[in-house]
Amino acid sequence: MDNRRKTIVINEKFQYQYSLLVVAVAVMLVNAFLLVRMLLPGDDPLLLSAASGIAIGVGEVLLIGAIWYGCLRATHRIAGPLFVINREVQRLGGGDLTARIKLRDTDMFRIEADEMNRSFEALRDRVALVQALAAELQAAQAAGGDIEVPLGQLRTALDGFTTRRGN
Repeated sequence: MDNRRKTIVINEKFQYQYSLLVVAVAVMLVNAFLLVRMLLPGDDPLLLSAASGIAIGVGEVLLIGAIWYGCLRATHRIAGPLFVINREVQRLGGGDLTARIKLRDTDMFRIEADEMNRSFEALRDRVALVQALAAELQAAQAAGGDIEVPLGQLRTALDGFTTRRGN
């Protein structure tokens, strides 16, 4: 399976909101610096000509673009893994016990993904045990043998699952 995401924007709402916030803060800081230098000049006043104003405007536009792209790249390392985790948890919830979270080395949440994979594996093992005990019980019943021992083992295995909160 190719584990490489092809697009930089995975979760538009999160990534655009975060990027917009960072861009707005950066623009405010740059403009605050310029305003302070112009309004409170001190010994070295900031005098702007029309050409300087245009250059600063172009510089700010380039800065906004660079910060926006950088934020999208940074949030991609968060939104991408969350997308993968959500997809695999949905597979697990749908009954696919082969679900496994595979993240890239540069992604965030690798520790959490590893812990979730260990939990998925433990669930797979427990379900496999229940399936084996059910097959053993079915075989004992078909053979006309004693089913009390396999039935007790199955009940014990099933008691290990919590199916209701507060019980």
